[in-house]
Amino acid sequence: MVWGSGTANSALPAGAHYVLGFNEPNFKAQSDLSPQQAAAAWPQIQAHAKTAGIPLVSPAVNFCGSASDSSQCTVSTITDPYTYLKDFFAACTGCEVDYVAVHWYNCDLPSLKAYIEGNTSTGGGLQGFVQFGKPIWLTEFSCGGGSSVAQQTAYMKAAVPYLEGNANIARYSWFSASPIPNAQLMKSDGSLTDLGKTYIALPESCR
Repeated sequence: MVWGSGTANSALPAGAHYVLGFNEPNFKAQSDLSPQQAAAAWPQIQAHAKTAGIPLVSPAVNFCGSASDSSQCTVSTITDPYTYLKDFFAACTGCEVDYVAVHWYNCDLPSLKAYIEGNTSTGGGLQGFVQFGKPIWLTEFSCGGGSSVAQQTAYMKAAVPYLEGNANIARYSWFSASPIPNAQLMKSDGSLTDLGKTYIALPESCR
């Protein structure tokens, strides 16, 4: 992953199979780039990917705020990931991506499905990422930090079969890191948690 603009022109690691773009650039606390700034740096990343002959994955986005609170957003008027990506592509004439990367932290299947596919036709406010016409990488997902292990497990058991069966999803990765302890798949010694055992036991073909 090219995490932020400071490494946009860095050489790719030997043996890389994909290049992932900026990490949550619409968040001040993450790579903190406006769509125009991300677009300006993108040709460097694209050139490295083309030289290596490997696919390129879009900036990874999520909701950074809401109309009532945009304090965490790089651009206060852009709080949703759909608008951010649309503005990024509009500012980046000739820029290419092979996949669209997204993050999502909620704890129910209907919201995940709506986030990916959109629900505006039924009166919802989620536009969906299928609008971009690219296979989707859900590179981070789990319940939020306030959820129990049981809630994480129930959500995982519902979400993974959906992702496996959705032709729009190219790859997905459960978020397993210390900011959300109850979502972690491994213990400090490297052995699997009960949640980790559940994850690897679920049927999978999406590699």
